[in-house]
Amino acid sequence: MDTTRSTFFTLEQATALAQRTHIECRSIAMRTAQSLCFSHTTALRLHGMAASMDTRPGFDADRLHVCVTAPGKLSRLRGVRFHLWSKDTAPILLDDLVECMPAEDAICQMAAYTDLPSLVIAMDWLTCRNPDLRVMSHAELEGHVRSLGRFPGVRLCRQALSYSREGTDSPQESLLRLAAEQYGIPKLTVNMPIMDHELGKEYIVDMALPEYGIIIEYDGRHHYTMDRWETDLNKRNRLTALGMTTFVATRTTTATDDNLHAFLAMIAREIGRRRGAR
Repeated sequence: MDTTRSTFFTLEQATALAQRTHIECRSIAMRTAQSLCFSHTTALRLHGMAASMDTRPGFDADRLHVCVTAPGKLSRLRGVRFHLWSKDTAPILLDDLVECMPAEDAICQMAAYTDLPSLVIAMDWLTCRNPDLRVMSHAELEGHVRSLGRFPGVRLCRQALSYSREGTDSPQESLLRLAAEQYGIPKLTVNMPIMDHELGKEYIVDMALPEYGIIIEYDGRHHYTMDRWETDLNKRNRLTALGMTTFVATRTTTATDDNLHAFLAMIAREIGRRRGAR
């Protein structure tokens, strides 16, 4: 049976969601004398993460989430769920009333409430290629997780670290790469440069299997302009001329399990064909 995938946001949508969440957090903070440190999915929205997370039953991602450092500080507040998080972490002060957990800690907090793909997508977002969005390197993230020691979901968190890649461009690409590797396709190289010596140009491709001459690209909303469309067509024509096979995924590709598996099956067949031709 088909299952729906995580919700992805454009940068503009993620920014708007962060602003709405900030307003909600201020409203809650004004209703209580208790100091609130927003955490989990609330903190990730405040930080502008460009994807939702699939959550386990009972978590309720629509509520605001707050963490406290000791059981005696757990409280009840309408619209808020309190969590115990005893790790020594310095909250980030967003304004005079709103503070939240650092993004890397919020991701670790969610390891007890989400699944592997959601964690990988979040980790990739944290270590993405865009210098304006990138928070840390993969090595720094790995070191941070290690420094926390034991916490709920730590095993899943460490597993996600093994699948996460530094320097990715979008959550959709992360989901596609993870699904490909879980399908049995060899480990993909992210943002691989390919030199076109005839034209003296270098092309950066989303993902590649260089040993098989296979490229996987993801076309998102930012591609839907005539100039970008023509540039991508020319790029893919040149890659074909260089002996590469390019597979292009879209939002529809990752929308359901059936669509995704059909796409990955085509890649697997091409790997088999190229192996047989050697």
